[in-house]
Amino acid sequence: MPDQPAHPGGVGEPTGRKAVTQRKIDAHIHFGTDPHVASKTMVPYLRPDDPESAIRFLEEQNAELGILFPHDRIFTPPWDADYNKQNEQVGRAATAYPDRLIGVARINPTFGAEHTAGLLDRYVESWNCRGVKLVAGYDYYRPNDMSVMGPLLDKCEEHDLTVLFHSGDAPRDLPSLQAQAAKRYPRVRFQLAHMGMHLFLWEAIIAAQEHNNIWCDMSQAFTYDIAIFLAEAGPEKLLYGTDAPYQSPRVESQKVLDATSDPAVRHAVFYENALKVWRLENR
Repeated sequence: MPDQPAHPGGVGEPTGRKAVTQRKIDAHIHFGTDPHVASKTMVPYLRPDDPESAIRFLEEQNAELGILFPHDRIFTPPWDADYNKQNEQVGRAATAYPDRLIGVARINPTFGAEHTAGLLDRYVESWNCRGVKLVAGYDYYRPNDMSVMGPLLDKCEEHDLTVLFHSGDAPRDLPSLQAQAAKRYPRVRFQLAHMGMHLFLWEAIIAAQEHNNIWCDMSQAFTYDIAIFLAEAGPEKLLYGTDAPYQSPRVESQKVLDATSDPAVRHAVFYENALKVWRLENR
């Protein structure tokens, strides 16, 4: 019987007589969501404070590792305004499965330098926090406002934390503004989620071209935008991510496969680039 193409979730394709499974790191996973924000998702079993659900998600898409962080917004009705409770849920999951889950804290830097520093110091010490997720539009600040961002980025530099920005929504979540923060902190690594979305794709491309410490992930991106990004910014600048539970890992995986047939480029996007961005080279 001839070889069959592997399931897109496994990111494998037949090569000659034997299918090759691509190693994979999912660099964009939310630890569940708020049903008031998304009543339906593509990964409904992925739930907050359920580490086994995150491991099941990795297994079902054949991923070795996942970058895990909370839902982007304050849950409704409003509670946990500084995201501490959700961050601790991520911490418990990362502690339970340190070889599979990389924990990242959702941070609102408008709480001020002292509060933010206290959270990050504790997260790094107690559960090996590896980065911060920032959504300036939801928390009402500009990524290039150093009166807000400076103290946070100082801490990220101190602890060697990666900064993951939501990007692609005007007027605050713009790659051009995020690039100004990256320019001020060249030793901090920045991942711009969603490649700036479709409307701000070229802002993301230019940011990645001009700054050695900026990468993007392709979650939610159009397939042809992924192909354009690979051609213009280079395959060494793009990471695979699903934006689970909102998006389908089958669809997100297939977009990369359709955007490039080059095995080396696929390996860089699905696996190799995340090792560098998230300090995983020695794993």
